[in-house]
Amino acid sequence: MSGNLKASVIIPTYNRKAVLARVLSCYGNQTAGPEDFEIVVVNDGGDDDTSSIFEKLSGLEIGFLSKERKKTVLEARFGTLFDLVTGRLEAKGGKAGVCYLKIVKSGRSAARNIGILVSKNPLVIFADDDIFVEPEFVQKHIEAHRPGDDLVVRGTVLHTASLEDPFFARWKPKDINTSFLATGNASVLKEQLLMAGCFDERYTVYGWEDFDLGIHLSENGLKSVRRNIKGYHYDPKKGSIRPSEIYGKEKERGSSAVYFYKSHPLPWVRRFTLVENGMLRMLFRVLGRNNWFLRKDTISRFKGILRLIIRYKGYFDGVAEAGMTEKVDSGTVGR
Repeated sequence: MSGNLKASVIIPTYNRKAVLARVLSCYGNQTAGPEDFEIVVVNDGGDDDTSSIFEKLSGLEIGFLSKERKKTVLEARFGTLFDLVTGRLEAKGGKAGVCYLKIVKSGRSAARNIGILVSKNPLVIFADDDIFVEPEFVQKHIEAHRPGDDLVVRGTVLHTASLEDPFFARWKPKDINTSFLATGNASVLKEQLLMAGCFDERYTVYGWEDFDLGIHLSENGLKSVRRNIKGYHYDPKKGSIRPSEIYGKEKERGSSAVYFYKSHPLPWVRRFTLVENGMLRMLFRVLGRNNWFLRKDTISRFKGILRLIIRYKGYFDGVAEAGMTEKVDSGTVGR
């Protein structure tokens, strides 16, 4: 692929050692040459044994980071995919470089920003620790760009319930994603990310940080285009649901939605985030009165309807706790 851009794949991770190890093996089988890309994994303060995957990598000097950034880094290593303990990376991609950082728990925005800062290549590809990528993944992203272009390239993310055969998933309505930037499968030139200010690190909990950066990239004149580049999101089927997990995650997303809207009080943002939808808020306040579902460890019957109630009750509780009233001040929150 001589003459094309070289790429850095940024993967934030948190307590997903088993899945991450399998995901990394996909990058050992890429059609892109190992000299054309690197993998940057940023462990956002996880407390599992993820670091053991990278124990054979050598120490990395991070003197080029700012003093404040260096304070957040707990571990820094560099080597190749072939050095990882998975033992399955025998394809040519196994020689691709790997940078591993573990940081103080800071949120996905900060994790991705540190990944961007330590990346050494001009093209940044965003992926996640539970996204299995096709063999042409890196090559297709590279070929979709030219030096100095103004593109956000978005691939497709297909949900898969199989950890053993993730690539057999077929498209489903839940795979639709029309956002300007979706960090599960997207690429942008590093210089464009830096000019846009990268991710807003005040998004410390789940949700909306990629929408926020997408607005800034759009304001800078970038165009978002879709290409046939496939990633497969591991989304296992569960016989029952855990109300506390769903409620907690959606509550975080509701809280982030308020900050997102106050940062960008645009009509489409108000409609999309539902932050001023008093009718829906009241409906799910009634349906989820006193959070009755949290008294149950798991729910297996009527789980589709109950999941909907739990999700929206959590979401609107997050909106309320973040201080969102029916009408908000039109002032914006600075970046």
